[in-house]
Amino acid sequence: MPGKGHLTAFALEAAVASLRRLEDYFSLDYPYAKLDLIAVPDFEAGAMENAGAVTFRETLLLIDPERATLAERKRVAEVIAHELAHMWYGDLVTMAWWNDLWLNEAFATWMAFRVIDDWKPEWRMWNNFEHHRAAAFGLDSLANTHPIYTEVLSPADATENFDAITYEKGASVVRMVENYLGAMPFRTGVRKYIRRHREANAVAADLWGALEESSGQKVDQVVRAWIEQPGFPLLKAVRSSADGRSVLDLRQQRYFANPKAADTKQKWPIPLVVRVGTRRGGSRLVRQLVTKTKDRVELGSATSVAWCYANASEGGYHRPLHDEENLLVLAESMQSSLSAAERMGLLGHQWAGVRGGHAGIETFLELASRLGEEADFDVLDALTGPLRYLHDYLIPDAGNDAAERLRAWLAATFGPALRDLGWGGAAAESDDTRVRRASLLRLVGEIGEAEDVTAEAVRRFDAYLADRASLEPNLADSVVAIAARHGDAARYEKLRRAVAEAGTPQERRRFQLALADFGPAALVDRTLAMTLKDDVSTQDVGLVFMRLFANERARERTWGFVKKSWDKVSKRLPPMMVSRVIDCTPVLRTKEARKDVAAFFKAHPVATAKRALQQALERFDLNAEFARRAAKPLGAWLRSH
Repeated sequence: MPGKGHLTAFALEAAVASLRRLEDYFSLDYPYAKLDLIAVPDFEAGAMENAGAVTFRETLLLIDPERATLAERKRVAEVIAHELAHMWYGDLVTMAWWNDLWLNEAFATWMAFRVIDDWKPEWRMWNNFEHHRAAAFGLDSLANTHPIYTEVLSPADATENFDAITYEKGASVVRMVENYLGAMPFRTGVRKYIRRHREANAVAADLWGALEESSGQKVDQVVRAWIEQPGFPLLKAVRSSADGRSVLDLRQQRYFANPKAADTKQKWPIPLVVRVGTRRGGSRLVRQLVTKTKDRVELGSATSVAWCYANASEGGYHRPLHDEENLLVLAESMQSSLSAAERMGLLGHQWAGVRGGHAGIETFLELASRLGEEADFDVLDALTGPLRYLHDYLIPDAGNDAAERLRAWLAATFGPALRDLGWGGAAAESDDTRVRRASLLRLVGEIGEAEDVTAEAVRRFDAYLADRASLEPNLADSVVAIAARHGDAARYEKLRRAVAEAGTPQERRRFQLALADFGPAALVDRTLAMTLKDDVSTQDVGLVFMRLFANERARERTWGFVKKSWDKVSKRLPPMMVSRVIDCTPVLRTKEARKDVAAFFKAHPVATAKRALQQALERFDLNAEFARRAAKPLGAWLRSH
């Protein structure tokens, strides 16, 4: 890209590091004569693995490491590794038909995290993967999900399958199989598969056969249920003592976010790894392939076992739900007993238990309350999704003072740690410290809207626009968003000019999306109008709409605009992005809005988003049911805390 050559060094470094590790993993040299990485100014997909000439959105290739957030650096490296993994897994060996799209994308997703984790172990990429897996769990908790392996009969079918089930759930299953077989037998099988089918087409069964040869295990029998069935197992885990032994009684069932969903009688072979805490301190692992609806795992002597966690290292694609006594012990000792990934998992699993009607909302809030001094930013970030949900969907029905009490609880729980860290940015600080500060700022400033934090963010926003070096980069997204949320027409103009003058693709995106955070109706209308003009590239139109729907003061006007201007809007939304906009509509919350969304898209059908519409309508219903069930208990808990 002319004039942007100075933004390419990090991508080249990441590409070299990835290629070396991929060649080593496959034990096969890069298979093509050249490799170009090409930034495209307006590009629907994130990137595309054309053999020898990979194309990217500018934000996923061109980057200034000195001005970028850690998350932006990780994302660029991960996407590069993903696309280069496709040179072997997708290009050299190609799927026979779109039914096996998942295998290409799942493997490349898993491989990217593996490669970058080896290159930059300090980034702890598998913790980062937990955020991606959470999206797959969320989608897979719906009745209107789909199996990983899905029959594809049309281009629209193929486009619909570029989702979290294909990528993140698929990668989770690949990771689970590797954990089950062992890293070396798994790699040996992959190498056999690549050599056997190079310059040819293959299907998933070809990979399972190669893995069975290398491991001696019945891989097909274990994997088939995971790829051919929709959903995933909830594993209720109850610890007790029997004849002087500590045991874990298990019952699996398909998890639904809908508490009233009928039992489907599905079951999965679960390669279960349990972390068992001993009374002397420390822990050990117990492995068992769970194949029955009801099963039991022996943990050891009753006098030696203090606790257990039923998804060690979060290697399994299931949600364990622990009994009350064991959960209490885990809550009290999780900082010392569980890894960061396991703490993230514990939060996610308990939140899912609450959503599905298997646990009270108090159980999740009590866990969250213990994380005020949490040192790992990924664990703090695992809280942001559920807490934003509480703010958006439950607080309106939780009582007149519920919003104020939520803000007070957030400030009391996470504010002290943010004050201790200050606004920082000293050169000697680690990335961990900087990103932890940013995570706390999201909790206290964005969700909690603390007045002192808001005032300081606005002050720093003006300085940041004048001098990018005045603000630690990891704080930029929150500072800009907070300032925009509390901004007027003059601040809107400043930000609009900043979009045009941005020095990096990441800054341009940050400023442009923040234009959707303003509240006054006239400014919302200006941003909506921009979506139909060249001010916003077609690749970003969907992202701007998503941000507008996330803005409480803009979402009604946004939906009205989408309906009124659909002929123009639909022409500016690339096929893969239409479903993203439909995904946002449940924030409208009301029964009337649900009927309106259903009627509108019945009259204006979108071939590539039929499933997305079904999922959105299901979420309308799930959110209403959850609010009826949990809003008052949330209000009561906040009043008592």
